[in-house]
Amino acid sequence: MPTRILGVDIGGANLKYATADGRCFERTFAMWKRSDELVNQLQDDIAQFTGTAQLAVTMTGELADCFASRAAGVAHIVDHVVRCLPNSEPHTTMFYGTDGRFHDANSAKENWECVAASNWHALARCVGERIVPNALLIDIGSTTTDVIAIRDGDLLTRSRTDHERLADQSLVYVGCRRTPVCSLLSELEFRGTTVPVMNELFATIDDARLLLGLQADDQDDCETADGHPRDRVHAQARMARMIGLDHNQITVDEASSLGRQVYDSVRRRIEGAVKRWWQELLVQAPDAVCVLSGHGQDLIEPPAASIDLRVKLPQGVSRTAPSWAVAVLLGSSECLARQERSFG
Repeated sequence: MPTRILGVDIGGANLKYATADGRCFERTFAMWKRSDELVNQLQDDIAQFTGTAQLAVTMTGELADCFASRAAGVAHIVDHVVRCLPNSEPHTTMFYGTDGRFHDANSAKENWECVAASNWHALARCVGERIVPNALLIDIGSTTTDVIAIRDGDLLTRSRTDHERLADQSLVYVGCRRTPVCSLLSELEFRGTTVPVMNELFATIDDARLLLGLQADDQDDCETADGHPRDRVHAQARMARMIGLDHNQITVDEASSLGRQVYDSVRRRIEGAVKRWWQELLVQAPDAVCVLSGHGQDLIEPPAASIDLRVKLPQGVSRTAPSWAVAVLLGSSECLARQERSFG
């Protein structure tokens, strides 16, 4: 089936692709290590979607510390997307901004601050227009959580940059996979003693979820703190290391207890942001519901009835929801433009 518009979400750790009809794909891509390889990876991935005529692009990868500034990061990503076009099928590409508009390559560089970190805005706008007009969108990814109040299809937050969104709690910089344990807790309870954690990237929230059985083992996936497989055995070793022990010096139950403390700390952080925005939204939209997106939905207890995009959208799209959103939004804007021309 021809794709026509392919949505692309270029992050700092992952590349995600989706079409409006729900075909999707994602891969890990460490931007901070491989930024110069972006064009080649995009070419290979886009080739999987035959018949693509346009790219709708959103990004957060400009924040990677391989770039001297976010402006430089946006320019780098834009250039690589444009460079990938001659050797792949798309002949045009547009970049989504937090101004609610799509920009061509030149405009994207000039308006870099609204193109940077724009994927949350695209998803929230699409949810408000296509799914439910009054909602609290809670999108939990591998690195961050977005908490976006939507009333009558419009976003309540006036923040647009990461800096502004961190301040108003619409961006919570914790996720379900990559967040280091040492950034979540300063100490852990172990055998009746409070033990300070080591300030090293020895374990992440993903290990806590593995130990609690909330994340399936995947021995072929070694994108972990120590480069060993994502399974409970290695998660136990990684968690033990946080308090200066080896895997054979703690029991499975003790490792799970450490994992529970880490897991609960993440839930508390997200819960605080959710409570803040839910209370504000209810004043203006008493009929609002929660919309859950991403792949860390177990980290939140919705304060009201909820719509889970894992159920609402085709399989897998919830994990790549911003790329799906920009594909939908670009398709809608092009349809509107054609209608305006026909009546013009």
